[in-house]
Amino acid sequence: MPKIAGDDGAKPETIAPNIPQSVFDLTTLPAKDAVAAWQEGLGSMYNIRLHRDDADEPLRIRTKAYHFDGFILGDLQVGVKQDVARSRARYARDGLDGYTLHFHSKECVASAENRSHERVQSGDLLILDQAQTSSSKLNGQDDLYMVVPRPMLAPLLKAPDEQNARIISGKSPLVALFRSHLHALHRAGAELHPEAATALNRPTLELAAAAINATVREENSVGPQMILTAEICRYIDDHAIDTDLTVDKIAAAFSMSERRLYYLMSIHGGVAAYIQKVRLRRVRAALIDPACRHRTIAEIAEGYGFTDPTNFSRAFRRTFDMSPRAVRAFASAGWQGEVSTRHGSRTIWDWMRRI
Repeated sequence: MPKIAGDDGAKPETIAPNIPQSVFDLTTLPAKDAVAAWQEGLGSMYNIRLHRDDADEPLRIRTKAYHFDGFILGDLQVGVKQDVARSRARYARDGLDGYTLHFHSKECVASAENRSHERVQSGDLLILDQAQTSSSKLNGQDDLYMVVPRPMLAPLLKAPDEQNARIISGKSPLVALFRSHLHALHRAGAELHPEAATALNRPTLELAAAAINATVREENSVGPQMILTAEICRYIDDHAIDTDLTVDKIAAAFSMSERRLYYLMSIHGGVAAYIQKVRLRRVRAALIDPACRHRTIAEIAEGYGFTDPTNFSRAFRRTFDMSPRAVRAFASAGWQGEVSTRHGSRTIWDWMRRI
């Protein structure tokens, strides 16, 4: 077994009782066992192809991650070339829905589906959307990464659904500032108490959004429009299954006019579009949930307000580029349960599924 904090199958590192930490270390394992562990971990969410001249050569892979309230922050050292891809089949099976933000120390290439690979220079910010297909060719890594659930970051972005495989130059002052902040945050991770981590959550997400949006806007700093929009999105997320979730009810909840609500939600395609996206994602989560296998697709869809099967199927396919039936089929064929360690401890892979 790889070295995992809290797993008595290997000697764990000394960890302060602060924010949750996970160490996944394959450097001391026999090559065959290390490859199997890597495929069980990262390979549960991505298609991986390792380029190794010597099959018996040790697999130098190690990651240390910290779990903040709204995101995961980790570093990753990989001493071997590999191709990493996220396919439709993968996201149909696991239902992960968020962003991974990468700072690669070595030059590599990345792309979204049906696009040519673009070069990622050392220090550049690479954004990958877990709900879309992507592929990367990595020349060994010593990287910093951040995993953020969509509801935490999307409300702060200008174009939340158009970020997949986007590369932003590391020469951008905002990107450089964000990169420096994450490095400092990761160095301090072992000493952070939960209260401090909570206080750092919002500023970190706002800095990430500023780097991605390529601007510092008043509404993206302390309070006004961007944060208000995020609160509206959270309200919709919390009331998505309410049959009486209407524009006037949402506007009343925030003591604003419907016209202002429409304006604030325009970055998400409008109020109705955002409600539909939230409900469709809930449907997709239910379709891949083993506990819901006894329910028909129509029953699940109707439970989230989709009473017309044709319109539902069309909207689902438009959003996920797959039919509801295909998503359920992939999930049924590929479900292998949770990956976890003994005594209830959590690994980075468990966190990614739960965050």
